[in-house]
Amino acid sequence: MTASVDQVAALLGRDITDPLETRRVEAWIKYADVLAHNVQPLLDQMLSDGRLDADTVNLVEAQAVARYAQNPEGHTSETWTVDDSTHTVGMTNADPDIKFTDAERAMLIPGDATIGGAFTISPYTTLEAEHD
Repeated sequence: MTASVDQVAALLGRDITDPLETRRVEAWIKYADVLAHNVQPLLDQMLSDGRLDADTVNLVEAQAVARYAQNPEGHTSETWTVDDSTHTVGMTNADPDIKFTDAERAMLIPGDATIGGAFTISPYTTLEAEHD
């Protein structure tokens, strides 16, 4: 139920064939799977009873790993100079860690109308019928 190296490669838009890079991506996927279980402690149970789809979990993990693979050091900008020209690219969302976005987290916590929460409104009945 974890993402594959091929799924990460597809999101990156390139093949991952180097054995060292393959091992690194596999390690990152394992880490992303641990994070997914932290976000959704009932992950295995929800997968087995069909409340959560394995493809969804794989997508969330692969997206987080692909994002991390593009900038594992967490650089916030990159500058290079060629002759008299300098070019800088900013990476405002740089983070030297594998993380899920809010949207990815939401995918791991599907809504369930039968479960109440802090902002749940429950219907009630009046007792007027008993007073008649």
